[in-house]
Amino acid sequence: MPSALSWLDPAAPSPLTWGAGEGWEAAALRHDGLVGPTPTGAEAAVDLRASPAGRAGLLREALVPGSALARTTALWVHTGRLLALRTELVVPPERRVEGGGVVHRQHLAPGDVALVAGVPTTTPVRTAVDLLCFAAPGTAVPGARALLAHGLPAEAVRRALVQPARRLPGRRALSLLAVALTPPGRHP
Repeated sequence: MPSALSWLDPAAPSPLTWGAGEGWEAAALRHDGLVGPTPTGAEAAVDLRASPAGRAGLLREALVPGSALARTTALWVHTGRLLALRTELVVPPERRVEGGGVVHRQHLAPGDVALVAGVPTTTPVRTAVDLLCFAAPGTAVPGARALLAHGLPAEAVRRALVQPARRLPGRRALSLLAVALTPPGRHP
């Protein structure tokens, strides 16, 4: 039985999982900070966006068979930073798939993909390497900084970049890693 003062308890809305839709209700939820965007273009409750598992779960439907979340999308899953405008996936080069986002065809080593809440996602090291090698500097440097700030050891990224078995634009990536390791406002 509710108490006489139960009307003072804060409202407990049910979690919003996908898209708030349009109209004044959706605008009110966005304005109040209860929902925010995802890389799929939908909106989700902020409590689902608060952890890597929640962010990965929101992107489960964007996967195509044999793919993994990659690059800026994986960065968003791992750190919650730099929300991508489109979902980025990676598949082995021999696979031909079509998805709702950007599909990259690259070789995946056995340790390059990990499950985050059951969703295949490139590891933080692989994500950093891909960003430093293939993303624009304006995305690669802040992305690497975000991963490093979340505990990724810079030496692990450096080792992955200089492995002789990989065919990567290593000089460019190492110079961008040096910029990412330099505090903002200073020159490397």
